[in-house]
Amino acid sequence: MSDTATKKSSSLVCKEPNQEPPCVLACPIGIDIPRHLRLISQGQFADALAVIVDKLPLPSVCGRVCPAPCETKCRLGEVGGSMPIRALKRFVTEQASIQLDQRTAKSTGKPVAIVGSGPAGLTAAYYLTKLGHKATVFEALGEPGGMMRLCIPDYRLPKNVLTADIEAIKSVGVDIITNTRIGSIDELSSQGYAAVFVAIGAHKPVKLGIDGEDITGVVDGISLLKDINQGKEVRLGGCVAVIGGGNAAIDSARVAMRAGAKEAIIFYRRSREEMPANQAEVDEALLEGVRIEFLAAPTKITKVNNMLRMGCISMKLGKEDDSGRRRPEPMPGSEFNIDVDTVIIAIGQIPDIPGQLGLLLTKDGVVEASTGTLETGTTGVFAGGDAVTGPASVIEAVGAGRKAASSIDKYLGGTGTIDETLSPPEETVIPLKPLQPVGQRAGTPSLPLGERLGSFAEVELGFTEQTAMEQAARCLRCDLPITVDASQCAGCMTCVLRCSFRVDGTFNLATSRIQITRLVNHANEFEIAFTDECDACGICVRYCPYGALTRQKAGKEV
Repeated sequence: MSDTATKKSSSLVCKEPNQEPPCVLACPIGIDIPRHLRLISQGQFADALAVIVDKLPLPSVCGRVCPAPCETKCRLGEVGGSMPIRALKRFVTEQASIQLDQRTAKSTGKPVAIVGSGPAGLTAAYYLTKLGHKATVFEALGEPGGMMRLCIPDYRLPKNVLTADIEAIKSVGVDIITNTRIGSIDELSSQGYAAVFVAIGAHKPVKLGIDGEDITGVVDGISLLKDINQGKEVRLGGCVAVIGGGNAAIDSARVAMRAGAKEAIIFYRRSREEMPANQAEVDEALLEGVRIEFLAAPTKITKVNNMLRMGCISMKLGKEDDSGRRRPEPMPGSEFNIDVDTVIIAIGQIPDIPGQLGLLLTKDGVVEASTGTLETGTTGVFAGGDAVTGPASVIEAVGAGRKAASSIDKYLGGTGTIDETLSPPEETVIPLKPLQPVGQRAGTPSLPLGERLGSFAEVELGFTEQTAMEQAARCLRCDLPITVDASQCAGCMTCVLRCSFRVDGTFNLATSRIQITRLVNHANEFEIAFTDECDACGICVRYCPYGALTRQKAGKEV
């Protein structure tokens, strides 16, 4: 054992975290989430928003559509439910105005062209502008936003929310030129651009490769979502089949129900455990009446009496493939048919890269670029976002935009430093009171089921101030050291029992990573120690009734 304190010596021992908090490590852009949550718990909403904006120029968007990988790694997931980090991020964007820092460095006189106005392109343009470069974003369509505007339904991301974030980015000096499709890199070079960032997303649907997928009544999910988002009328009929297991498939099914379909059935060739879609969105789809047929794949589509007959076969899962998921295998003799009005194919997208751009592509059809710098094989040309990774999340695209801005700045002679500090320094931390249990994760308020399918009104609603502060206060503060004062220990063993419950789900003194030992010949004096397996999560701190365990900041006991 290590890190030991005894009552006899009344010494203070600090158990330092052995790594950055799991939530921060899981965040693609490294937001200081524990500090953000502390500020919310103290009612300092503007400062909490500033912590987010330090790293993220699209806070309102990500407060709604981020898949929140931070939450899946939260240590409270084992005790009471993980922190609702994404919902709390959204909360502060609704409580305080978004103020991006208007200050920019002295002009370098080096213009940069950004091809595409999705999250990667907008993020890169923002940081390059702040660094003094003249960033110009070229967008082929009439409005900026890329896939965020085209394919994320209003019930998840209202367009006024997206527009507000984009206007804030434009306010620092980013120039966005719409209705302009870039034909070649040479065209941009001839106009004097010193560097180019290609961030055109992945808009081209992947085909199933089965007979009948090109007949009338079969549509791709991306085109459907684009038509809906652009206000076009769509006629899908009463029964719709959706093929796929990602977010586009889930959105397609939920959109179909709002567009007049009475029944939407998703066919996915693997099980739910392998489904790549955001699981919270899957839950919402099921709640809204969407059916999911797992372990089923289409084999052909034919026209029968004004209906589409989709032939399918049941699947079983074999060994893992390169993606780490079990490979689906057809089961002979398990064929079946289903008759529907419309079939929506939503199995993925790839970039549609104009050959004139002269970019090398991988065997998967995405742009070949360095993982470290996002440089392509063409000098001065960088690429990132879905054009390089294939379909990914908005927050991952933001991460690519940050990386691109840093790499391009270095290419143009700068340091590559893009970090900002808009939030005030945290000098002290308000102490936790003894015995402050973590409680349970609150459910996110949502639009009643009866009000959903008749419109595209936003489904998820925000926290109240009281709920937000209470939920933020649940955070374990596992970015801070644990301070041990054995002189306050009464030997109640509450910390030991709570630790063991987090470790293996039972109250078992033997599995605890904090150990309390009575000193020999000292009836009321104890030694407190942490095992080498302790990750300084702080569950013990939250349940200590006597203040023997606390957190500290900047050398001060809190």
